[in-house]
Amino acid sequence: MSQGRVTYDLNHKMTPPVIVSGEGLEQGTIVRLHRDPDSPAPDRLRSLRAFHLCAEDWAPVARVVTEQPLGSRLSGRPAVYHVLDPYGAPLGRITLRRRRAFRWGRKRWTVEPVAGPVLQGYQGRLWSWLLWWPFGLPIQLLCLIWILMSEGDDGPRPPRRITWRDGSHRAHLVFRAVAEDYQLLRHELDPRLVNALIGLHQSYDWPEQAGSEGWYGT
Repeated sequence: MSQGRVTYDLNHKMTPPVIVSGEGLEQGTIVRLHRDPDSPAPDRLRSLRAFHLCAEDWAPVARVVTEQPLGSRLSGRPAVYHVLDPYGAPLGRITLRRRRAFRWGRKRWTVEPVAGPVLQGYQGRLWSWLLWWPFGLPIQLLCLIWILMSEGDDGPRPPRRITWRDGSHRAHLVFRAVAEDYQLLRHELDPRLVNALIGLHQSYDWPEQAGSEGWYGT
């Protein structure tokens, strides 16, 4: 197994969308994302997820199912997802916890593999949020008003970069918001969990080219 840095990208132009890791479509590894045809109807908070991951030859790789949907901002109940192998054996669990109402905090993604370190990633760096609230948010509000009046494109977005770290604060995976890619820095996490996490994260936070509802909503 390579011990170097590996870059993952989600290609939204292909149908179904594919996660490409390595050296691109011709030389890299491809994982296809398939929303389950019998997936549950979107709930009020749109947190229910059910999809498969398949290899380039369409062989099943893993499946993501919802154990618990998001609760309200007041309850603070997280969304919990199971990642299973093609035979139904657990590979790990992924949890999304939002900031509770009237409290300071950042959105947090937690990855709990069956084997390996638990990773936690917070959306946006602290200094980014300190700059966003006094400067970025007012600019976004002005852009939203402009968009409503002129039917333009989306305006500035809140900080989105995420670094998943273990209990020793070592970085394992980084989502780079500007490049819209993921960089795997350590190889202690099952690649199937990495792809499942990317599919989940991109179903919540997608780039403009993915459309108004992202890959999972279309």
